[in-house]
Amino acid sequence: MRRLALAALLVSFAVALPAQQEEWISTFSIIGFDPATRQLGVGVQSRAFAAGAIVPYAKAGVGAVATQAAANRTYGPKAIALLEQGLSPADVIKTITDDDPGRDRRQVAVIDAKGRSAAYTGKHVIDRNHDKNDRVHFGGWAGHTSGVNFSAQGNTLASEAVVTAMAAAYERGTGTMAERLMDALDAAQAKGGDTRGMQAAGILVVAPITNPDTTTDRVIDIRVDDYPDPFQELRRVLNVRLSGTYAQRSAALAKEGKTSDALEIQKLAAKMNPRSERMLFGLAERYAEAGEYLNALLALRQATDMRPTLKLDAAESPAFLKMKTHVEFTRLIGE
Repeated sequence: MRRLALAALLVSFAVALPAQQEEWISTFSIIGFDPATRQLGVGVQSRAFAAGAIVPYAKAGVGAVATQAAANRTYGPKAIALLEQGLSPADVIKTITDDDPGRDRRQVAVIDAKGRSAAYTGKHVIDRNHDKNDRVHFGGWAGHTSGVNFSAQGNTLASEAVVTAMAAAYERGTGTMAERLMDALDAAQAKGGDTRGMQAAGILVVAPITNPDTTTDRVIDIRVDDYPDPFQELRRVLNVRLSGTYAQRSAALAKEGKTSDALEIQKLAAKMNPRSERMLFGLAERYAEAGEYLNALLALRQATDMRPTLKLDAAESPAFLKMKTHVEFTRLIGE
């Protein structure tokens, strides 16, 4: 009887739960387009679990979308499809919100591959920040700002300064699209960010496929779903992802004979990804090419301790040509 009673209780509890709850992604985000690289990107942070999986959508050569507040996840695919049909971002937003009875609870921003952008903040998203009965969102700010090739938006924010800071950081940024988005998120948080705190963040960057060996338009696709300081962790993950790009740049500079510049870039790559034996091996090569043989040996020792088979690579690498007669080098690769 007790088992039957428990089963009945569980069934009634399951029936009482809603099949699908609408999740408020109170957050701030930035979408951008880089004419030089043709990259499109979205950066987002929220005091909501897995916001990086919910808010951003992007397709190379087409556009990018951020859907938040009471996030309607159909907005992303619909907006991309409408952009492909030739609609402007403003027309896209009008179309998807006109068709949505819940539009007053939504916030969405769209940018296309021409750099044109548009954003929408529903009436209820703004009103709830002034509703004294809403203990979660009362006192916050909601809205957006836009500029050349970007739009920054948010809700439940400390103040309008959050999106203003995002915009300013993005505009003055000089790194890759992903780094500019990361800097923008950091700047927003420095102004108070989401009034409820921090939890999740993500960055999505896409670009047209130009390499026949590449099978995806996603240049960067990283996120932190739940972390006390998602900015710190997202920055770390981004650095790991970008370290290979810096290492490639270092190798190219080395081939051009720009030894000093190559070494400095490789130092940065190794700092960005300190757990990578390949970054350390590359650092050893750059030190060797610069004639800093002791530093080369130290870096090579770290790399080969992590992966002993790199000793075979060291024996064949032309970067170590002038070190091959050194006792310390031959002892290291012969161990």
